[in-house]
Amino acid sequence: MTDIEAPRAGHSPDDVGSRQARRQQALEAIFGGKFRHSFLSPYMVIEDHVIECPVAIRFYKKDFNYLSKQLYLEYQYRSWNGFNPELLDKYATITTTKLAAIDTLMQNNINRLLKLLEQHGHLGSLTLWPGVLRTDVPIIAAQARAYIGVLSKMDRLYTLSGTANLLGVIDSSQRADVEFTAKKAVRAFRSILQTEVTRLYREAQRIIAEQHKTGKVDAAMASVLQQQSQDIAEFAASTQHEGEELTLDLMRGEPGQLIAEAAAASVAAAAAGGTAAKNGRSTKTKAQAALGEAAEAVASAGVADLAAPAAAL
Repeated sequence: MTDIEAPRAGHSPDDVGSRQARRQQALEAIFGGKFRHSFLSPYMVIEDHVIECPVAIRFYKKDFNYLSKQLYLEYQYRSWNGFNPELLDKYATITTTKLAAIDTLMQNNINRLLKLLEQHGHLGSLTLWPGVLRTDVPIIAAQARAYIGVLSKMDRLYTLSGTANLLGVIDSSQRADVEFTAKKAVRAFRSILQTEVTRLYREAQRIIAEQHKTGKVDAAMASVLQQQSQDIAEFAASTQHEGEELTLDLMRGEPGQLIAEAAAASVAAAAAGGTAAKNGRSTKTKAQAALGEAAEAVASAGVADLAAPAAAL
C-alpha cells in the first residue's frame, strides 16, 4: 500500500500551481511570450525584488532583458558542433570577472559610506525614495543574477550617498563623484558585453554559413542566430539616443580598464581611509580622501565611449 503524503502547510496543489503561474508570468513579462514557450532550460525567479534608485531602475528596465539573453547564449552555443570553445570560455571569464570587479567597487564604496555615517552617529536607513520598483525577476543565466546583485548594490550606494549628503557628512561634489563612478562602471560592462557578443555572433554566422555550403542547415540553430541578430539590432537602436550623454559621461578609453582600475582604486581608498584613521586625521578629511581618490583615479585613467560594436553588423 502506498502512503499518500498530506500537503504541507503553504504547499497545497493550488499554491504550487499559483506560484508556477507567477514564475511563468515573470518570464513572459521580461522576455515575451515567444521566449517563454520556446525556452527549454531551468530558470529561477527572485520574487518581490525591490529597486529604489531611479538610475538602477533605468538600467534594469533598459538592459536586463537583452543582457540576460546574451549571457544565456554562452551555454546555448556550447551545444553547437564546431563552435570555438575558447571563445566561449573567454566570454564566460570576461563577463564573470568584470561583474565581480564592479561588485567590489560598489561594496567598497558602500562600506566607506556606512563607516562615515557611523563615525558621525548616523544610521544608513534614514532616507526614502519617492517611488520604488517591486517586481519578480526571472534569472536564466548565472551572470544575469550577478548583474542583478550589482544593481542592488548600486541601489544601496545611491541611497547611502544621498543620505550622507543630506546629513552633511559628504558634500554634493563627493556625492556626485561616487555615483558617477558607479554609473560609468555599469555602462562599461554593457560595452564589454557588446564587444564579446559581437564575437560570438560572428562565430555563429560562420557555422551557419558552413552549413549552407553543405546544404544541411539546422533550422533550430539558424533560428537562434536570426533571433540574436534581431536582438542586437533592436538593442543598438534603443541605445543610439544615449550617444551624446555617453560621450559627455565617459569620454574615450577602454571599458575593461575602467572597471579594473575603479575597483582597485576603491580598495586603495579603503586602505587609505583606514590608515588615515590610525594617524588621527579628521573625519571630514577622511571622507574627502576616501570618496575622492577612486573617482580621481578613474578620471585620470579615461573610460569608454559605449557606442555598441554590434551596431556595425
